Amino acid sequence: MRTALDSDEFSSLQYHLLSHLDESEFFAKISGFFQNHFTEYKVQVYESFLDGSTQLRAENGFSVEDGISYAKGLGLSGYVTKTKRSYYSNNVKRDPLLSTSLRDEVVKGELCVPINSHGSILGTIHIQTDKADREFSEKDISEVLEILNQLSRPVNNMRVFLLAKNLNKELKAKIEQKEKELEQRGNNNIAVSRASYQKVDLVGQSTAFTEIMTTARKVAREDFPVLIIGDSGVGKKLISKYIHQNSNRKDSEFIIAHCNAGNEITLESELFGRGGQMGIFERANGGTVILDSVHELGLRTQAKLVKMLISGTISRVDSEVNIPVNVRVISTMKTGIEKLIEEGKFREDLYYRLNIVNIKVIKLRDRIDDIKILAEHFLNNGRNSNDTKILTGYAVKKLSEYNWPGNIQELKNIMERTFVLSDDRFIDEQHLPELTITEQIEEQAQVEFKEMTLYELEKEHIIRTLDHLKGNKTRAAKSLGITVKTLYNKLHSYGIQIGRQEQ
Repeated sequence: MRTALDSDEFSSLQYHLLSHLDESEFFAKISGFFQNHFTEYKVQVYESFLDGSTQLRAENGFSVEDGISYAKGLGLSGYVTKTKRSYYSNNVKRDPLLSTSLRDEVVKGELCVPINSHGSILGTIHIQTDKADREFSEKDISEVLEILNQLSRPVNNMRVFLLAKNLNKELKAKIEQKEKELEQRGNNNIAVSRASYQKVDLVGQSTAFTEIMTTARKVAREDFPVLIIGDSGVGKKLISKYIHQNSNRKDSEFIIAHCNAGNEITLESELFGRGGQMGIFERANGGTVILDSVHELGLRTQAKLVKMLISGTISRVDSEVNIPVNVRVISTMKTGIEKLIEEGKFREDLYYRLNIVNIKVIKLRDRIDDIKILAEHFLNNGRNSNDTKILTGYAVKKLSEYNWPGNIQELKNIMERTFVLSDDRFIDEQHLPELTITEQIEEQAQVEFKEMTLYELEKEHIIRTLDHLKGNKTRAAKSLGITVKTLYNKLHSYGIQIGRQEQ
């Protein structure tokens, strides 16, 4: 066994897997190494997916395209993925567990070992023999596990990569579904988005949050307009959805109109319709319309909105025909509307009609008691119970001392990123990014999108972090949530040679 771990081939395998974040390469290299080490008939590697299904990805050192796949729990790969335990059989034709798996007729015995990273199964390694006198045993399992243990760093890196890739797939699927829904409704304008009917999960325990939710529950039972005021990222749209879902209109349409998207002519058409095309208020008849950033509306559109609130009717653009509508209007805006009214940019009569009841949503830094519960919620929301992570007291302290200019949305983004980038179950302060006002401003200023691979993105982020911290490797490693040794290894893989003294 020591010869395998001490060989140049093993060192080359480690270096290659650490330098290349590509699942096809990963599974192919793994299968090739075990094939050379065990010299059996065939070594296959299956990838395990989040839903429990598996698919053949590599065989004897070569990547396999469109390989055999099994649904959750089926096949030997599915069984080992589900149980997270190794399995071997020295008579595959008579083993009932292996009857649901496909393999070559000459195969006599098979050993299957899971590739495990912090409780998550990335895939399964299958070593098959065509020799009648070859019997697999616990010793073979131990050999495979020892090799995988020595490959823990590249295996953990691949787990994070696959997790991020799957999250991107889920996000892309949701976006495509949303676009499909809008297209079916004949509306693709960015000024309007149809809200998800998913249950709103508002989290908090502070006195301020409790008062906000008490008010929201009370106004939900009524049918008058509501104005929600607060900075960006405090959760105004979520509270709007909560009010709708707890109202008598909950089974009817709920549409968000983004008043800060598009020009006034386009937005007026989207809201009130044009020609033979219905607008938002008609489509949402009987339901709720959210006017997000209502203070961005132009004066002409404001006038038509006042008419609707007074008469309960609207007229489409370029039409004088009055169309009755029955919608509840919930508006959101930032603070400072009084100045717009003084400057004549927002109608005072419209403000009073929208402001029958207002809910002021405070900044996150004024809800210190909620930061821990919110952070843990965003960290583990939607995760499998086996994958949940725990914040240490030091991590909570660091989060609580930050002033959160981006409010709840910023906290959500940071916790989701921390979950993906950290391999540990316990999240300590070093796993969190540097939380400074300067860093936040720099991140917001970088708005231009640039296509790059995850490897390139990681490289750029590490180099920028080092530059931001003036080359201090210890602080950079702490900010990135990795060890200093890992940082040096990554820099070496990028071809960057830096002395080991602190700068």
